[in-house]
Amino acid sequence: MRQSIIYTLLLLTSFFGLSAQSLGEPNIKWGHPTQQEMEMTSYIPDSDADAVVLYKTTDVNYIVTKDVIHVKYDVKGRIKILKPEGIQHANIEIKYMFNDGKEGEREVVNTIKGTTYNLVNGTIEKSELKNEMINDNASLIPKQRVMTLLFPDVKAGSVIEYEYTIISDRYLEVNDWEAQCEMPVVYTRYDVSIPEWFSFYVQTIGNEYNRSRITQKRTDLRPTYLMETAGSEYECFGVNFEFEGHNLTALRNENLIFSPHFYAQRVIIDITNESLPRHTKHQYSMTWEEIDQHLLSQNNFGKLLKSNPLKKEMKKAGIYQMTNDYEKIMATVKLLRQHVKWNGMYKLYGTPASQVLKNGTGSNSDINFMLIAMLNDADIKAYPAILSSRDRDILDDNHPTLKNVSTTVVVINRDGKYQAFDGSVENATIDVLPTKFLVNKARIIKKDNKEPWINLEDKGLERVSHKITGEIDQNGKLTATCVSTYYEKGAELMRESIKNRGDVCPNKKFQSSQITVNDYNAQGIDNVDIPVTEIINFSCQLSCNDSIITLPQLIVPFIDQNLFKSEIRYNPIEFPTKVNETIDIAFSVPDGWNVVDVPASMSLNTSDNKIIMNITPSSLANSIKVSTQLLINRLVFNKQDYKGIKNLVVRISDHCKEPFIIKKQSN
Repeated sequence: MRQSIIYTLLLLTSFFGLSAQSLGEPNIKWGHPTQQEMEMTSYIPDSDADAVVLYKTTDVNYIVTKDVIHVKYDVKGRIKILKPEGIQHANIEIKYMFNDGKEGEREVVNTIKGTTYNLVNGTIEKSELKNEMINDNASLIPKQRVMTLLFPDVKAGSVIEYEYTIISDRYLEVNDWEAQCEMPVVYTRYDVSIPEWFSFYVQTIGNEYNRSRITQKRTDLRPTYLMETAGSEYECFGVNFEFEGHNLTALRNENLIFSPHFYAQRVIIDITNESLPRHTKHQYSMTWEEIDQHLLSQNNFGKLLKSNPLKKEMKKAGIYQMTNDYEKIMATVKLLRQHVKWNGMYKLYGTPASQVLKNGTGSNSDINFMLIAMLNDADIKAYPAILSSRDRDILDDNHPTLKNVSTTVVVINRDGKYQAFDGSVENATIDVLPTKFLVNKARIIKKDNKEPWINLEDKGLERVSHKITGEIDQNGKLTATCVSTYYEKGAELMRESIKNRGDVCPNKKFQSSQITVNDYNAQGIDNVDIPVTEIINFSCQLSCNDSIITLPQLIVPFIDQNLFKSEIRYNPIEFPTKVNETIDIAFSVPDGWNVVDVPASMSLNTSDNKIIMNITPSSLANSIKVSTQLLINRLVFNKQDYKGIKNLVVRISDHCKEPFIIKKQSN
């Protein structure tokens, strides 16, 4: 028996090496995929993987030629396609900063090579990547472009291999390294060498379950850098960092998460200052206060806040004479919306107002900067606040940098309390931000800022009230009307949904095979100053026999249970918004029938009381009533909280199905 167990373990070990390339040294020899890699059919640590990164290496070096400095990125990689669905991973994207080709702010991609390997009748056949298979397009991120390598003859079983070089004259920035991707990674390496002329800050972040699989080594370099300037030569030492990752899990794009890349294992290197020979020493690390002043001095940021581009139009509209601040703010917002529409882009910096008005469209920050200037001109205190959106990164008050900042919002000071606005929101009033802007830390940019940090998580409360009334007939058919009122973020989301679907009922709670929507009407769609009211007439056949009708406590659900079907959670849970939702039900029962069983009241909550669900059913005479409320007062929960939240959702769903029993009276 002992020999049989050992033999089985040897077989498993051999197969694991064949299928995963996880044991021993990784094969990173360019142009030579092994027979084992070609025959590989699955990746044992992740049997669901449709492709796997066999290796990816990134070598970063400073190149000094006389007094010209560049950063060189040499990237090599090999991917195994395991399933037909994995063919999508054969389109390799290379993101680089182009910035209109301006010297000192550009990156150039060259030395591109690529090959597809297929095993045909035991022989490895190669298909080379050609120039016409390389596309180069603008990115949604300002100043960035994306080059896409479209590999030929890719199918399940293929191995693709690629390499390229990026030469960057942005030598004061080192690109971040992301160890994980949408595929599991067998081996990855990030090797970066930096001359002693630069001081820098190294930060490693990511999901805790992969930290044990990342190793780090630091080595001091011999003097290998030589700079010639003003007829003199200067040598310097350097430092090398090597990060290695082994058997990293794939990023999981789960429900209730903005971006799995936010939680990827990453290395961030920030250059803090330079001291080049015969050059003035420059300090690039700044305090947050220095960042405030830097932004306020920029032509594409602070200078745009000083001039009201629609002064004449505001005067004509009578805005300056208004005495109510809210009315003044909303009148200014509406006037601006008449002249400029959002172009779908989020940016940090802005464009001169004259150009934005001429185009009739602008980014969210273009609109935000114009609104700030207009409000301040109308004696309303307004400022820009910078943030990193929830799908990008977080701002760290202990590590000041603009590297993670992605965009702005407007904050308005009304009697010492801040309200918020963003130019991308077109279907709501103030204090309603995009869901990905609901961060717990944004920084207000202004002079002499004593309280610079603001929490924006409450600037998107989804508040909804449903009142459902109806009657049940002798045959158990329920005919009812639901009047739903949506406020704040709830109103904005409903307006967007209604505009996208027209007259079709967009309310997911009524999209059920058991419910028939007979009539639908919505009000307040085009007026952001009032709530959205939705009126739904519907019918539903209840379970019924000659003497018993059963009625679930809630005809419509609160939470989509499908969001919590998975048994395992890999990432934190990110609710889009905070929620305050109520459902009040009042149904009449048919004459000659009595309610003989009423479900018990229920109150459920998480341990921190950040999710609370209350249901109170009752009956009186010939009527049934149910009063319910769901509160979600926290946006982000740790993945360790998932099991508790999942169990809570199951208990809520099960309890809502517990029925009223309605019995026919005996003659």
